[in-house]
Amino acid sequence: MNEQDCSAVYNALIEMLSSIKLGWVTEQVAEVISAGKTIEELVSGRKSPDLKLNYYTPQEQLLILINAIEKSVINTAEIETEIMDIFSHEAPNSDLKPELRFTSSVEGKGKLFKYSVESVNNRQEQTQKLKFLLEQLRQEIGSDGN
Repeated sequence: MNEQDCSAVYNALIEMLSSIKLGWVTEQVAEVISAGKTIEELVSGRKSPDLKLNYYTPQEQLLILINAIEKSVINTAEIETEIMDIFSHEAPNSDLKPELRFTSSVEGKGKLFKYSVESVNNRQEQTQKLKFLLEQLRQEIGSDGN
């Protein structure tokens, strides 16, 4: 995948994330990218290397975004699934109905989110599809970038 294609996919993903209220992910990725990357550069006649600040390539930027999507969407869905599995295994031995609730830690702010086993399972199916697509995209970046 060339630089223009990577930039186009990056921008499309940024728009998608913002439209589904995951703009905070894009903001964090933008901060990482704007900070640049530090590389060591060996200088002849010196024992210690010089540190140099470089910009990320469009391919690297897209990979950073893919990693952020995996961490913020896929990994959290997997945690949710694990927690729900634990609750489900405990339910037969209890009068409690398995239910996962998330509330804001800021008093008076936020909403209460309730997750049922069915909704968690549905999300897990969707995240597996997303994981597959992100891996395909990662391979496409690597196939032309090397």
